[in-house]
Amino acid sequence: MQVMFVLRFVTGALLTASAAHHRVDLVHLLLGAVAWWAATVSVYIFNGVSDLREDRANRSGRPLASGQLGESAARRAVALTALAGLVLGCAAGWEVAESAAVFLVLGYVYSAPSIAAKCRSWSASAVTCAAAGTTYLAGIAASGSALTVEAAVFAVVLSLGVGLIAAVAKDLGSTRGDSLAGRRTLAVVRGEHTARRFCASSGVALTLILTAGAVWVRELPLEAAAVVFAVGALCVAGHCVTVRRDRPRAPYRSWMVTQYAVHLTALGALLWA
Repeated sequence: MQVMFVLRFVTGALLTASAAHHRVDLVHLLLGAVAWWAATVSVYIFNGVSDLREDRANRSGRPLASGQLGESAARRAVALTALAGLVLGCAAGWEVAESAAVFLVLGYVYSAPSIAAKCRSWSASAVTCAAAGTTYLAGIAASGSALTVEAAVFAVVLSLGVGLIAAVAKDLGSTRGDSLAGRRTLAVVRGEHTARRFCASSGVALTLILTAGAVWVRELPLEAAAVVFAVGALCVAGHCVTVRRDRPRAPYRSWMVTQYAVHLTALGALLWA
């Protein structure tokens, strides 16, 4: 999770700078990336604390649920990494710090017991989509360039992918623990078959949008990303249609691989171009 968010940050920065023909300040970019890593770690650990009951019911291998990390130590780590993210964000630029603060609030809204957006698929999708979008915007701010069409298309589609695919697919295979915890996710309320169909359909729709954007913009990084995204969406759909009881989270893992591949392809195309 942490690596993926940092990759979003860096991709947003470099895509924007390249399209604007602007040289990135590497010091600001590095400070911003480390700040984002710290903020993401804070959100991840906070989520682990709030998910402890259902993670244990689902026999999760996460550090808290498996006993590798104590709850009191985890709570201290949440505060320390959040503070580090904000301080480093200030060093990278005021807009990066503001984005980090928004990201931390979104992480709290996602997991906090009193509001817990994670308990419903629609709210989980909205918050995770916003968190991904905030990450791209922070990277763009760190680049020192104005938002470009190429970066905007990439960020919007990949952020929607987080909200429409990842936020739903991650619940596959976890319905027992989620139901015990009182969650009303799509997989719990409508069944895993409906959740799988939703993920597959979302992948197809986003492929069409990204392809249309690539044709419109006509820049190599976006065109290459669209091709890889299409292949990844096909793999996600295949895992959604073919249900394997020993691999219930295959669609989610396939989406994660797709995300990495799309971002790395876009960055590789930047170097090639």
